[in-house]
Amino acid sequence: MIQELRRLHPEVKLSILWGSMIKAFLQFQAHLRSPLYRSSYALMLGSATTSMLGLVYWVLAARFYSPQEVGLNSAMLSGAMFLSGVSLLSLDGALVRYVPIAGIATPRLVGTIYLVCMIGSALASMAFLVGIRSWSPQLRFLVSSPLTILFFTLATMAWSVFTLEDSVLAGLREAIWVPIENTIFALVKIALLIVFIGNFRQLGIFASWMVPVIALLLPVNLLVFKRLIPRHIHTTAERTRPRLPNQVIKYVSGNYAGALFFLAFTTLLPVLVTEQAGAQANAYFYLPWTIMNALQLVSMNMTTSFTVEATIERTQRNAYFRRSLIHTAKLITLVLLVVLPGAPYFLLVFGPDYSEQGTGLLRLLVLGAIPNLVVWLYLGMGRVQNQTLGIVLVQGTLCASMLSLTYILLPRLGINGIGIAWLASQSLVAVVLVVSVLRPVLWERV
Repeated sequence: MIQELRRLHPEVKLSILWGSMIKAFLQFQAHLRSPLYRSSYALMLGSATTSMLGLVYWVLAARFYSPQEVGLNSAMLSGAMFLSGVSLLSLDGALVRYVPIAGIATPRLVGTIYLVCMIGSALASMAFLVGIRSWSPQLRFLVSSPLTILFFTLATMAWSVFTLEDSVLAGLREAIWVPIENTIFALVKIALLIVFIGNFRQLGIFASWMVPVIALLLPVNLLVFKRLIPRHIHTTAERTRPRLPNQVIKYVSGNYAGALFFLAFTTLLPVLVTEQAGAQANAYFYLPWTIMNALQLVSMNMTTSFTVEATIERTQRNAYFRRSLIHTAKLITLVLLVVLPGAPYFLLVFGPDYSEQGTGLLRLLVLGAIPNLVVWLYLGMGRVQNQTLGIVLVQGTLCASMLSLTYILLPRLGINGIGIAWLASQSLVAVVLVVSVLRPVLWERV
């Protein structure tokens, strides 16, 4: 075949090449017409933009702030995100699950969830700050003045709404706005990081992260409530389902425990590392952990898109699951082929100490991305099918195994012990899921 192509006239070769390119373009265009892939790509683009600009952000932070300052500020960020996550009551997942079918009730659903989570975030922040000298003495400077107390509380409330916005946009099938919002957020926080180097170092990283979050709330939600929700109501009248409040309450009551387990071994982990191993060790841990979380977003975004589409077209649920699994596994494998050999060089941009201390951890964390994909898609399937017990069991098992192994391995192996705990926990749960509840879905006759 190759020899025959070589004998062809150059104009014929060019015609064949153009024909192949046009065919590939049309196939990709048809691929994008599927809401399953279109929404996931929009969410992934938002995550990729945030991650790439986030790399620039953390390089600047590592260069211009000391490891002690990076460690303390990253612990503050993780603390605020943990408190926000506790206050979300798994309502971000409820938005993804029920906005597609809410119809005329969409504004009330979104507004009520915003209000509940903001009140919860305020209460959680105040409770955290009241007892901060007991559970996080190194962050006690947060209660040094009324201004820092107010700022931390407002930042936590704003982060809750900022998190919910992505779920709202995904549920509205308007995920294309996510990368736009995330790009603006990432650029502004980089600019503020530099601005705060001079006289605001103690809270500089935390403030540069949270100030743009607060500033973006008004314009984004004007877009959501004034334009996107009215259009959604008009185009989804046929699939509106009654008794939505009862369904949401039932969903939250079943999924909240699972959400707490997830938070305990993700956002709270940097705080625990700071207290047990020190702020400097947390700085070396936090940057590989951030890179792993960026990779994990690929699976999370695909799962969000799968949940929306499987909710709308329930008869295609298993087919969507298989397509999501295969497609995302290909993407993650390509990333692993780059990150595994390049880990020391990626971390070198933060500084030689970060590369020396964090390379082994980063490799262990990213290896867990494949079993992590299986876990995320199972959670999406469980939400579509309202299998709350299974969700809680999976996330509870991950939490227990992750934290217990970290407790055992961190003193012996340093931060590499956290990577071993992550890889072992994800792999164990994924294998159990594949050989049990997911086997009928994966090998269903097509």
